[in-house]
Amino acid sequence: MTVAVGEERYLVAVMSSPSRIDATRRRPVERFVDHGAPLAFRELLTDALPAQTRYVVFDLDRTIHFGRNIGELLGWELCAYQTYGPDTLARMEEQRGTSRFLFDFAQPRVLARYLYQGARRWARPGLHYLVWGKMAARREPLRRLSYRRFGTEPVSVVQRGPQQTLISHMQEATSEELSTLSRRLLARHTPDQVIEREDIAHIRELFPGVQIILASASPVEVVQAAAEMLGMDGFTGSTPDHINSGAAKVEHLRERYPEMFAPGVVSVGFTDTGYGEDHVWAEHFHTVVDVNSDTPFPPLVTAASPLRALHSARVLTRTEKARRAAGEADYVDPRRLALPPSGSPRDVDAQGIRLELADLFAQLDALRALLETEPRRAAYQLSRLLENARRRLTLPPALAPVRFA
Repeated sequence: MTVAVGEERYLVAVMSSPSRIDATRRRPVERFVDHGAPLAFRELLTDALPAQTRYVVFDLDRTIHFGRNIGELLGWELCAYQTYGPDTLARMEEQRGTSRFLFDFAQPRVLARYLYQGARRWARPGLHYLVWGKMAARREPLRRLSYRRFGTEPVSVVQRGPQQTLISHMQEATSEELSTLSRRLLARHTPDQVIEREDIAHIRELFPGVQIILASASPVEVVQAAAEMLGMDGFTGSTPDHINSGAAKVEHLRERYPEMFAPGVVSVGFTDTGYGEDHVWAEHFHTVVDVNSDTPFPPLVTAASPLRALHSARVLTRTEKARRAAGEADYVDPRRLALPPSGSPRDVDAQGIRLELADLFAQLDALRALLETEPRRAAYQLSRLLENARRRLTLPPALAPVRFA
């Protein structure tokens, strides 16, 4: 029997396998780099992309655009399109701003219908995700309870409801309508872009022949539109038959691009890994980079992982770069206050990590017996321990807890 423990996809055999203890061991990554203060994406590339890089994979939501889930926004855009109609959307486009909602007070009856349809479709899955996704990520009692209630991968389970609601909603529109709405959304949110078409072109200059892929849990129509906007080579997204999130995202990449994870192939993944959803990438890529992440990758991976380098970067948006160029040298988007605080830049090798986190390795050893008897409790404690490991390397002692509950 095999179970997935926590958001790390920490695979262990919980039956009487002689290799169980070896499979549960963690090692430090060979290189851990925290780039510190926000920087332009182009500045990150020279250090983050290893020699002979052949594949570069980007997540979409909150990776390409800071703080914006384009797939979720497409759902709200479709609500507005179905209720108000294309003429109203076109008329109000210039005054829309970046809000997910559209309030046309000139049409009160239509506005009421729009609010009703949005609440009818999204109230239940939205409230469920608010409590068991967002609130549980920040409140330890809820987080602990989420493991008891939803199993060893609560984030994936809780996300499934909104994902299925969105995909079901997308089936009410044609591919052409969804593509049009997606392109409009992407154009509206260009100020929040942290990765632009010119950056993708620069990667090609550095590595001729590289394959650049966009992989997301968002509906495939918006992923395709974003891949075309950025000039990427391919894309994978969610369809009615396949929710392209978590481990399924990696497996889909493996099916579409079998060489990507072959031994000796250098593949690099960029993701915001919100709520730890993409922490599984650390078990497949040669290098991973978390971008503006609220749950950055921990510096410990399983013994079988091919990961060699882990980078963490706060990457500037188009607006932030423009305002800095105009004279506001230290300007940052106020939404960055919601992200983990950045410390001084750090570049640590495996030996340094092992020395700094020696006590946590001892706690990992103590988890092995618990994995067999209480996998959900062990999953929760493992998630806390790995989060602790990350904080210990990057934050002052007063902000970095030493023990887990």
